[in-house]
Amino acid sequence: MLKDFLSLIFPRTCIISQVPLAKGEQLIATQTIVSLPRFDLNEENTSLVRRVFSFAPVSQAWAYYKFSKHGKVQRLLHVLKYQNHPEIGEMTGKWFGHALQENAEVAEIDLIVPLPMHKKKQKKRGYNQCDYIVWGLSEVLAIPWSTQVLVKIENTDSQTRKNRIERYRNSYRAYAIRKDANIRGKHILLVDDVVTTGATLGACVSLLLAGGCRAVSVAALASPE
Repeated sequence: MLKDFLSLIFPRTCIISQVPLAKGEQLIATQTIVSLPRFDLNEENTSLVRRVFSFAPVSQAWAYYKFSKHGKVQRLLHVLKYQNHPEIGEMTGKWFGHALQENAEVAEIDLIVPLPMHKKKQKKRGYNQCDYIVWGLSEVLAIPWSTQVLVKIENTDSQTRKNRIERYRNSYRAYAIRKDANIRGKHILLVDDVVTTGATLGACVSLLLAGGCRAVSVAALASPE
């Protein structure tokens, strides 16, 4: 009763589009969720494949949302990463997982691995958003996940002004496989929140393949078309 009364005085709004939340809705309005542009996961995402494959041979590449500057998906990612809402990562990871269930290739994956953050950056933010995306994916797909495979050993600066090759070299130096990682002969699904050039994912795919993985696929919550 009190909650209903307070919602009349202080109406809850969607954190993405600021429309009022209906009773039972949490954080994101259903109409906003439906309006977020998505990729058809039954069709090959040639743009994402081209981005990552130009650096390393990936087995499969999937992205859930279509990213555009100043769009709703960018707003979603901003809230996830910078406004202390890691639960959005788990939520969207579950939606992504349900969409991926229709792909037969997913059954070949042995382990899901989030792209790691440097420990200083993660301590400052309080969490790695990719961990939460992977958590949601793992729960729906019933595939184990681990944060004990890759580690970011260099706290790199923004790569915005670097070209594709510079980004790849920078990323290849910045990440490493943990000594106790059990990855030999496995097909790993490497997960990031958003892909731009594909250099970071490509560098990590190269490391994993060199470390003995049978195959590596990649998944991103968002990617440009």
